Amino acid sequence: MATKKSGKAAKKSARKGAAGIYVCATCGKTAKGAYHLCSPVKAQEMYVCAFCGASSGDPRHVCAPMVVQMKYVCKNCGRVTPFRGAVCQPKEIK
Repeated sequence: MATKKSGKAAKKSARKGAAGIYVCATCGKTAKGAYHLCSPVKAQEMYVCAFCGASSGDPRHVCAPMVVQMKYVCKNCGRVTPFRGAVCQPKEIK
């Protein structure tokens, strides 16, 4: 027979369940807790590079195939990107 948790036990259980799934950014292994991995990133925060296929927790990942295709620079901050919509004031690199 299951028992209903109340008070502090219910809150603690809810927090534990909300932890989610983590992925190691180094080796790609998954775990329910961040403490089991050397470089943990929440699973929904992983990004896959469209150019090299690498997965990373950093949306600003830059790889060699991407650098070759850089086409735009932002007039404000100087950030370079292969996509026109990724910067606020794009200027084409010639």
